[in-house]
Amino acid sequence: MPRTVPGWFPPLALFTRAFGQIIIISYVPLSLARSGSHFYLGFGLIYALPFVMQLIFAPLWGHLLDRSGNVGLVAAIGFAGYALMELGTALAPGIGVILLALAMGGALGAALSPSAKGYALGMPDGQGRLSRALQGEAGGWLAGAIIPAVTDYLGMNLFGLLALVGSATFILAGMSLAGSRPLGPSSRPAAVAQSAVRGLRRDAWLSLLGVLLQFLTGELFFSFYGVYLTTFLGGPLWLYSLTLAGTTAIGLWLYTPALRLTRALGPELVLLGTSAWYLVSYLALYLAPSVPLAAVVFTVPAFSFLRIAASLAFTAAAPDRGGAAMGAFDATEGLACSLGGPISGAFIGALGLVALPLMPLAVAVLAPWPLVMARRRLQATGVASD
Repeated sequence: MPRTVPGWFPPLALFTRAFGQIIIISYVPLSLARSGSHFYLGFGLIYALPFVMQLIFAPLWGHLLDRSGNVGLVAAIGFAGYALMELGTALAPGIGVILLALAMGGALGAALSPSAKGYALGMPDGQGRLSRALQGEAGGWLAGAIIPAVTDYLGMNLFGLLALVGSATFILAGMSLAGSRPLGPSSRPAAVAQSAVRGLRRDAWLSLLGVLLQFLTGELFFSFYGVYLTTFLGGPLWLYSLTLAGTTAIGLWLYTPALRLTRALGPELVLLGTSAWYLVSYLALYLAPSVPLAAVVFTVPAFSFLRIAASLAFTAAAPDRGGAAMGAFDATEGLACSLGGPISGAFIGALGLVALPLMPLAVAVLAPWPLVMARRRLQATGVASD
């Protein structure tokens, strides 16, 4: 990777990350369930473990990126981590070995997202670059949603597909490492020794809590949506693949409008809107569960607005420290995702799949309040929203 990292690096890195990860967390548990396994807690752990590693290690990698400026090296570590996750899952598809591969690879893979997002923020029009990087990530989700279904139709084993993906990711790790060079002191952010969350205003902490609860709301449902749709409601597998592709395709298109809306209204108001959507949708699904409604709830991509608004809120809270800010962002998302799968798995194990909408509904009731308090505090103090 050259001294000045190409502008297409952030979208490519996030595409690669999303493509491999969605296959593991969405299709591997579903494949195991279809083969006769009912170890729901294990399925939840498969979903959650990459995010646990993201929670623990993303802030550390983001801090290292800000200190060293060596985007290529940090990216190579991240690519290598995802290759380990994918190849480990493919070569020994048992739950115990899969969890070990996800733990080891996830610790390294947590470096990829902060390196891509942090670098995007440091480029001219950093917010626009970050939006395009997130579009690349959504493109990875879209490809990861469609390709396993296509290869399954063609007779290719899911774990064989993962082996190919892992090999390609390993090549990207080697390419990044071969060209890794520091960006130089003049390109490094000032005050890199500071924590991404040190010195935040109280309204920022409230916003971060609201973001955490919204991420958790989605993950409590998304982690078992495929099993809920196909096993409990009796929906077809093709509908699961179609909605997985549909939400990512629509979300991919919506990132640019989401950025414009967030710039116009401010992240706090946009986050209140996404919170209201989650509350209404899970209440409706709990009251009237059906295949069409579950598909609609999953497909409407509130995540585009949530991720853009949350990203801008994090960067405003930690200006001039892009790597650390995005490390903190990934840690918040990682915390929500690491909790969502196991909580839903344990809850379903006790009460059955019929209870799946209850947990996100309960959290959705709580999510708006920190955001309302943050907005009132901003209005009272006269602090402008970024």
